[in-house]
Formats: sequence, structure tokens, C-alpha cells
Amino acid sequence: MPEPISCNERDLRREAAISGPDRPVTPEQLPSQSLCAVIGGYSNAGTKPRNDDAIAGRVPEDAYQRHLKGVVACIADGLSSAQNADRAAQMAVMQFTRDFYDAPESWTIQNCAARLLASLNSWFHSQNRSAIAESQGFATTFTAIVARATTAHIVHVGDTRCHRLRNGRLTVLTDDHSAPYLGQGDVLTRALGIEADIRVDYRQEPMQTGDVFLLTSDGVHGALAPAAIEQFLGEASLDSRKDLEEVSKLLCDKAFQAGSRDNNSCLIMRIESLPSETLAEAHGRLTRRAIPPVLREGNRLDGWCVTEVLHSSPRSHLYRVERADRDGTFVLKAPSANFAEDLRYLEGFTLEQWIGRRIQNRQIMHILPAEDTRFLYFVAEHVEGRTLRQWMAAHPDPSLVEIIPILASIVSAARVFHRMDIVHRDLKPENIIIGDDSSAKIIDFGSAQVTGFADLRSAAIEEWPEGSLNYIAPELLAGKQAENLSDLFSIAVIAWEMLTGTLPFDRESRDMAQAPNPDRMRGAFARARPDLSPLAGRALAKALYPQPSQRQQAMSEFIADLKKAETNAPLSTEFVPLIERGSKEMWRNWALIATLIALVMAVVLINRLG
Repeated sequence: MPEPISCNERDLRREAAISGPDRPVTPEQLPSQSLCAVIGGYSNAGTKPRNDDAIAGRVPEDAYQRHLKGVVACIADGLSSAQNADRAAQMAVMQFTRDFYDAPESWTIQNCAARLLASLNSWFHSQNRSAIAESQGFATTFTAIVARATTAHIVHVGDTRCHRLRNGRLTVLTDDHSAPYLGQGDVLTRALGIEADIRVDYRQEPMQTGDVFLLTSDGVHGALAPAAIEQFLGEASLDSRKDLEEVSKLLCDKAFQAGSRDNNSCLIMRIESLPSETLAEAHGRLTRRAIPPVLREGNRLDGWCVTEVLHSSPRSHLYRVERADRDGTFVLKAPSANFAEDLRYLEGFTLEQWIGRRIQNRQIMHILPAEDTRFLYFVAEHVEGRTLRQWMAAHPDPSLVEIIPILASIVSAARVFHRMDIVHRDLKPENIIIGDDSSAKIIDFGSAQVTGFADLRSAAIEEWPEGSLNYIAPELLAGKQAENLSDLFSIAVIAWEMLTGTLPFDRESRDMAQAPNPDRMRGAFARARPDLSPLAGRALAKALYPQPSQRQQAMSEFIADLKKAETNAPLSTEFVPLIERGSKEMWRNWALIATLIALVMAVVLINRLG
């Protein structure tokens, strides 16, 4: 089989491509101490004519890759009774290792692994169900460890195993998916390719420097007891890759000598160092670039000429800028000097640059590639239109028909983030530009949570809920991680404000942790907009529930609820005096008829009296 441990030329070319400007950190913003690991392994056929095992691992030479994606090691054991078991095992480890580094960095490791293995399983299963005999028989177990930051992520299906050796003690970190069958030994109950849908075990383990992770096929751990493996590793040298390869070979040989009649494979990963930094180190890393001074019209910064000061606040400065070597107008954003010591803000500012460069979508403001500079700022496209706050000022009493297209567009923009495992966390009218066609474009995402980067944030920097208090979801104030439905809560607050002109609650002037009461909110909305269907109040109150599990479970459901309210407008209950009903011509005709009747009755009465 091909050598799976070393990086091939294609891997290196891909690393060079990824190391471009769309990275979430620049070289000087990497932690002072990064993750370092070494991998070595060995695999042989044993007594069998074919080796159905496969191993693969990768330690990226590029510091960005090690920081963002981590180090990967995986093992697969093809079902020996399957015709293409060897191909299935090799494809599983090689495809997973390659595609893992090609996947979006913002995906969580669990989400990424689940998607990759689901894709592999689907292809294997389709081949097994095909009518072509040569294409059948793709089935294999699979176990992988992804070491990133200070956490080991383990994904597993089948009876291959992941062990950890720490301080001389060996611990098995996976459960075998097998069960006794008719008294003839264990049979696999789960493997890639067997069923249309695959359930994959996922586990996280905190790492320590010096940890050794061991992946084995059942040819090894089926012949050697954990105590024997523990003793053997405890006496072995595990310092270099060469050591790990030699130890892996000796362990496979030891299993063969102990009576193994299966393929024997072993892959070892040793953690040499973990990323860590003190508060002083974090401060130095994030403040190496200087915050630019406040600029005025005509000032220049790295060739960018300020043509207009768009916004200036204690938080940030926005300027309309131009440059001789670029066509068009752009916006330069720089942090305020007030935040020179705020490490959380500086991390958010750095992350905002990455998001704006990474996402290519017409509903998200695009940020230009980074340039070599000693100042901390970024340049973005100039977005035409008015903010939603300005739109609301011009439309103080809008109908559902007017706001639903805007809300649907905001939902569409939020889902762009969600597809990349990013939660915006600060959706509010000031951060949204509305076009003439009611389309929404998000222009600020400095508070976004990139879920896949959760374990990469500096431990020394205190976490605090992101976003404007009146729009932030209650779960964030409770210290919980944001989820997609947190953005739904913010959108519902925006919708309430668009329809009523007020906020559903005011945390900034009252209790910061104040949670809305859905029953009271329905009544409050009915009093504020009696002309709208009660269904609108119900939809908003549901989206504003304190518990995410009680909100609409999809943003499209929220929009659908509002559309139902739009088509079920209530009949007017306002009393209209009889004199105000009908047209003037109708009342004129009725008056004429009444006059004629009165004249006729008067004539009749006179005749009777005469």
C-alpha cells in the first residue's frame, strides 16, 4: 500500500494554497507555543494472503494547519469476508485524512468527521447494493484521533481501538461494536458500508504533554491483553518517529507471536507540546500591530486616502477610502484606541477579518485580502443602501406584507453563517443594510462565534456574552454557547421592533438578564398592533422564548408563521358610526326617498281629513 504517514507533494501544494490571506490568524497572531506531535506506525498481513488493514496519519508542517485543523491519525480494518475489504480500508483512511484538511475550518471536528464518514459510508453501501459483482464487498471498521489545541477528538465505528498511555497507565477510549453470535465468537454490529446510515461514536478527551495515543486493529488487541500492551509501551522509547515505527512493528510482531492469525496494524501518536500562553503572552500576541490614529479627510494610511469619515465611536472608526491602484470606493475599519488593551475585542476584530474574507456571498460584506502592514485595520467593499434602522425610521408603521421580504432576506443571510457553523450573535438594525429590493446584507460580524474555533480561543481571555443586550438571546447571558436559534431570537426582536416601534424588553435600562414572558408578550403585541392577526403575536412570542427548545426549530418555520398571519388578517372590530358608513351619494338618495315618502304620506293624511 502507499506510504500513508508522510505528506505527499499534493498535500504540500494544498497547504501552500490554504496559507493565503483567508486565514483566521496571521503568523504573529499564532499562540507562542503550538501543538507538536509525532506519528509512526506499521501494518502487515500476518498469516493472511492479503492485508485488509490500513493506517494513515498527518502532522502538517504548516503552523496554520496544525493550529486550525490539528494532527490526524486513523486506522481501518476491512471485513476479511468482503471482496473489496482492502480497498475499503485504504480508501477510508486516505480519503478521511485528505478531505479533513480540505473541509471548511469553521466546521466543528465532530461535524466534519460525521460528514466525511457519512459520505464514505454512502458510497460503500451503494457499491455493495450494485449489480456489478466486482464493485461489491466494500466494508471496513474505522477509528481516528484528531489532536487539536489541547483536546483529542476520537471518532469510531467498528472494533478497531484507540488507547491512551498516560503516566504509564493504558486506557481504552473506544467501545467495540461487536456482539456474540451463536456461541461462535463476536461479530461486528457496526461498520462502514454495511447499512445505508451509519452511527459514529464521538468522544473528547483533554490532552497532556507526553500523552501517547495508540490505534490498533483487532489482530493486535485481540491477541495481546491491555496489561501486556501497557507494559510493553512503558518499557519502550517513544521519542522520535523512527522510535514509534519500530515500536509499532515490534508490537505487531508480538501479537503474531502470541497467536494472532489476523492482519496486524498499529499507529502511535505522541503529543510533544500543547499550545498554552499566559495573559501577558496573549496580550503580546494580539497587540503586535498598532491601532491607527483617528483619521480625517485627506489623511492616508498604507496608500488608502480617506475621502469621508463615515462613523466614529468609542468602539471603532469607519472611513470611506480610495486608492490610486484600485477602482471604486471602499470602507476602512479600525478599532478605537479605547480597546488597545481589550484582548477579547482584538480577537473578535481579527476573526471578523477572516470571516469577511472566507465567505463569498452577496449578502455578506466582503473584506479585501490582508496586506503586509504594521497597523490593525481592514478594508471592505462599500455597501450601497441604508441601514435597517434608517428603514425603520422611514416606515414607522409597516405591514406584514412590507416586512416579511426583509425578514426572509435577513434569515437567508444568517443561514450563510450557519452553514459554516458560525453564529452571528449580534444581529441588530445597525448591522444590516437594506437594498431597494428589500434584500438584506450584513456588514458587521465582529461578535460572531465560529463554532469550530471554540477550543482555539485564548484561555487567558475572559469570555463574556457578545452582542447588544436588547437583541442578545437569554442563553448567552446564562453563559451557554450560542446556537443557530440564538440568531433567530435576535431576528424576532428586530421583527417586533419593526412592527411596534418598541423593543419587547429593555435590558440596558432594567434587569440585564430579564427574560421575556411569552404570554404577556402576546398581549402586549395585540395592544400595540390590534390591526394584525393574533398569529403574528404568537409567532413572535414563540421565537422569543427564553429556552431555545421552545422556539421554532428552523428559521424558515418562523417566516412561515408570519406568512400565515399575513393571510389571516382579522376583521376590523373598531366601531364606525352609522352616519360614517356608505358614500355621500347613497345618503343623498336615501334622503330624497325619505322626503318623497313624507310628501306622499302628507297628501294621504290631508285627503282623509278632508
